[in-house]
Amino acid sequence: MFSNWLLVSVSIGYIGLLFLIAHLGGKYRNKLKTKQQTIIYALSLGVYCTSWGFLGTTAQAANHSFTYISVYLAPILLFVFAWPFIQRIIKTSLQLKITSIADLLSARFGKSQNLAVIITLVALIGTMPYVALQLKAIIYSYQILQETPDLPIWQLGLIVSIILAVFTIIFGIRTIDITERHPGVMIAIAFESLVKLIAFLLVGIFVCFVIYDSPMDIWQLSKDQLDIPKQFEFGSLVGMFGMLIIVMSAFLCLPRQFQVMFVEIKDQKSSSMARWLLPIYVLIFAFFAGPLGLAGNLNYGTSLEADAYVLFLPAFDGHVWLSLFAFLGAVSAASSMVIVSTIALSTMLSNEIVFPLMFKFSRQQHHDFNHFQSQLLLIRKALVLLVVFLSYGLLLLSPPDTLSSLGEVAFGAIAQIGPALFVAFYWRKATLAGVLAGISSGFIIWAAFNLLPQLGIYSHPLANTDLPKTTVITLVGLLINIIALCFVSLLTRQSIREQMQSKFFYKDRKKAQWSLPIQPKVDIIELEFLVARFIGQEKASKCFLQFHRSHKSKNNKEFNEAVLFHAENTLARVLGSASAKLVTSFAVSGRGMAFDQVAKLVEDNSSQQLEFSRTVLQSAIENVSEGISVIDSELKLVAWNKQYLDIFSYPEDFIYIGCPISQLIHFNLSQQGYFIQDIDLQVEKRIQFIKNGSRHNSEYKLKNGKSIHIEGNPTPGGGFVMIFSDITKYRQTERVLKEENTDLESRVRFRTAELEQANKELAHANFELEQAQAKAEQAHIKKSQYLKACSHDLLQPLSAARLFSSAVSLSSKVTNEEREQIKQIDNSLEIANSLLLDLNEIARIESGNITPSIAAIEVKQLFSMLTNEFNALTDEYQVEFHCKTSKLYIASDITLLARIIQNFLSNAFRYAHTNEANRQSKVLLGCRRQGNELSIQVFDNGPGIPTNKQHQVFEQFTQLKNSNFIGPKGLGLGLNIAQSLASILNHSINLKSQAGLGCLFSVNVPITQAPMIKEQALPPASMSLQGVGVLCIDNEQAILDGMSKLLNAWQCQVFTAINAQQAKEIYAKHEDEIDILLVDYQLTEVQGEKITINTDAILNERNGKPLSDDELNGIALIKQLRAISQYSLPAILITATTDENLMALAKQHNIGYLRKIIKPIALRALMSSLLTKELEKNYSHKL
Repeated sequence: MFSNWLLVSVSIGYIGLLFLIAHLGGKYRNKLKTKQQTIIYALSLGVYCTSWGFLGTTAQAANHSFTYISVYLAPILLFVFAWPFIQRIIKTSLQLKITSIADLLSARFGKSQNLAVIITLVALIGTMPYVALQLKAIIYSYQILQETPDLPIWQLGLIVSIILAVFTIIFGIRTIDITERHPGVMIAIAFESLVKLIAFLLVGIFVCFVIYDSPMDIWQLSKDQLDIPKQFEFGSLVGMFGMLIIVMSAFLCLPRQFQVMFVEIKDQKSSSMARWLLPIYVLIFAFFAGPLGLAGNLNYGTSLEADAYVLFLPAFDGHVWLSLFAFLGAVSAASSMVIVSTIALSTMLSNEIVFPLMFKFSRQQHHDFNHFQSQLLLIRKALVLLVVFLSYGLLLLSPPDTLSSLGEVAFGAIAQIGPALFVAFYWRKATLAGVLAGISSGFIIWAAFNLLPQLGIYSHPLANTDLPKTTVITLVGLLINIIALCFVSLLTRQSIREQMQSKFFYKDRKKAQWSLPIQPKVDIIELEFLVARFIGQEKASKCFLQFHRSHKSKNNKEFNEAVLFHAENTLARVLGSASAKLVTSFAVSGRGMAFDQVAKLVEDNSSQQLEFSRTVLQSAIENVSEGISVIDSELKLVAWNKQYLDIFSYPEDFIYIGCPISQLIHFNLSQQGYFIQDIDLQVEKRIQFIKNGSRHNSEYKLKNGKSIHIEGNPTPGGGFVMIFSDITKYRQTERVLKEENTDLESRVRFRTAELEQANKELAHANFELEQAQAKAEQAHIKKSQYLKACSHDLLQPLSAARLFSSAVSLSSKVTNEEREQIKQIDNSLEIANSLLLDLNEIARIESGNITPSIAAIEVKQLFSMLTNEFNALTDEYQVEFHCKTSKLYIASDITLLARIIQNFLSNAFRYAHTNEANRQSKVLLGCRRQGNELSIQVFDNGPGIPTNKQHQVFEQFTQLKNSNFIGPKGLGLGLNIAQSLASILNHSINLKSQAGLGCLFSVNVPITQAPMIKEQALPPASMSLQGVGVLCIDNEQAILDGMSKLLNAWQCQVFTAINAQQAKEIYAKHEDEIDILLVDYQLTEVQGEKITINTDAILNERNGKPLSDDELNGIALIKQLRAISQYSLPAILITATTDENLMALAKQHNIGYLRKIIKPIALRALMSSLLTKELEKNYSHKL
């Protein structure tokens, strides 16, 4: 129909347009508005309509099979009625950063690697026939439309496979991203969805309303060819409804559909439009598929393959251009499916199988981010090629068949994952073992009785029946899948990890509240009477009056529940919660028992309990040593014990139950002579005390000489408990002690006078000493603060200068002479940095802030580090440098020990020179074993140090006169720092020297055993950081500018922020583009003496107290950015602050650490290492 050059030109032009859309979409993805993203997401879901929907379902309609309706009806039903289920999957996928259907189900069932592998293999095997179907559709469409055949099928298939694989690799595998989102590809897929929809809609409208008058016209003309009763036969109905079940089970599990619906979505709100747009989209295809198939039969009959009706119907009426557009629609339908499915499958294969195995069996430690990322990308690209060419091989090997049969077979495999997806969200008791059993059994049945017969290996078991064979076998597999899943889940138990992971998939259960099981209404009067039987009528009336004030309505269930709950709470204070619950349950249970009967039953039970309690109480009070009497609210005696009677010696029959308390008080007072005159007044006074319910304590002496202590305590509901204690012996002992104390006090008074005089003299001496000490400490503190302030304030501009010089030296426009000058500037900055570091070191040592971290150190590693550093200085200092290492291990702090040896070597390099022209200056770094210690020695052949001056060289700011030194003049602090650090490490330092014979500086370190595990760090390959997104945060604009220039020279994507608020705004906008943070510790302007670790701020943040942006330091800001990030975020803290604990604090929060002035090579290495570790962690977490 079309010339070959035209088809090729149109195809190439369309492919080029797709490449351009994908490129621009990826480039400008951040400029898309929310509404645009919502439309793109909704259209991208149209990837569901593949070549089977574009060409195959029309062929089914032409063959008078209307099972294709199920293919379109299933997603419509899901989106209309199962939308809450879809929203739950979207929410969980965003929350857990899910990358595939295998990742989702693995996360639900304890992050099982075995389950992830099985689902990945099922998806791969089930999708390959479908990808082969799409390749076949593109090849078939091209061949049937070309005028003259030019290439065989295998060559056309190879070209199509290569083009689609290249597109997928370029735009779908551009970078390793934990989100696995591909915005450029999704925009291209949305465009293809629009193209195929417009093409199919135009062809449908043209055929139905141009070639024919309406769809009903086509139906009337085709009525004679249709066998309507056959569509309602058992076999047809099984095919239609069975296909509906299969497609509903498979729809959400299709790798391509899961990718666009749940992985590519960035925000749950973006899905709102899709709920109605996709059903309408699918409905258009469903509406026109039947008329187009019937029209094709009317016009072409058997002279043309039914799969080609959509392509040739426009040409039947002379509209060739529409046939060409339909060809583009068919290509769009097929290619979009291949691209998205290949991306999804390559992600599943790499994340669930290849990467975890690679990390498990690889012993190498990866430190170069670019090299490691390239390695992972290469693997994923290879997997794209594997998926595409496996499908291509299946295309060549499978026998010729219609498009629809291949599509139905693929649906059946993916449908086996559906039950597992459903129970993951709706059955808490589902177990990993059950899901594995279900998917495995269902898939085995599908492969054995559907896939292998379809490939022609043997005939189908249902080939000689009238039933739809593929559909029936798939349904049988699904049924066995569900039975196995449920049966095995009921027989097995979930692991702890499964139970922990399930919390992300279910809503929190609400606590059970009061409910009325039978009676819809409660009789308030009867309920009040019931409560009154236990607490009294007056209190019951007050209680229910209070309830009525707060609850006005009396005609609803909530009121009945509330009044029962109120009554139960009231009774619980008297009967206890269990008895109160029992009473109210009887009251509303509808068992025919009246309220007064319930009250009588409980009262009888309470009377028995009361009698028992009274017996126990009486036994208890009889066995205490104090006298006890109990008075009721009517001021009558109701209980007492024998001790009470013994204390007061009451007459016989004077005490009885109900005896007025006034009578007892009158008798007791009469036994004391000093109350005889106003005894009635005293009785009234005590009675009033008791009536007021006031607690009281008193003591008085009886006529018989006994001293009695009386304690009175009110009881709930009125009444009093009186406790009488005989304290006669206590008072006698107290009197004797007072007499002894009088004599003792006189002697103590005399001794005290002598001590007071001595203390006055000592206090005066101490005061003078404290004043002197305070002055000395203040001077020391001021010196340390001054050193800190100077170093911090000077390091800031020096750091900016170093960044600028490093960035300029990387420019291609700089000449060699200029580069040499920049190198000299760098050297000068390095010297200034060294001087400031010396000042910092002294301040830290004197403030006592250095805490060594002792560990086993390999001498070879230590010497290698020092040799690399000082080998670079041999030409500059004109020194011949040698090193003799050892295989021993020593116990020390590698940082502090290296600093000591660096000072030794720096001195040796500078002073190993003489006036002798024929003598080469030499420096040797070596070690010797001395018992249990290793002596690390630095020897030079310089002029040496006279014996009488060897002690002076370890003093601060001391330098010996020597006209032969090379290099910058220092401050004379190096050896003093070395000696102080050695003291902190408990190492000894020695110096041996003779004038004219050089110097030997040494430090002795304990020897230790080699550690059990020795990590071998590989040298970085290239440490390229091209394309890495970096957010730099510093309150110094000059440092930000310098850092930005340096990172741009490394081809990084740089974002800068000058404060915490700006950093949060930038990160919220560009979260997907930022890979690492570079943050200054001090983000606010402070005075020099306040440059310390803000531990209070960190503690406040831990306690839940939010910090304002003005209070944030670098560590706190990193924590906040990580908290709002959906992904793990590596970070480096860069600081000029000199506090020793800051490095430990950064390590505690998993933050890299660099001290200003920044060395570009160190920054680059640390960034590469952190990014590599993060990348490796993302893909090795499953093992």
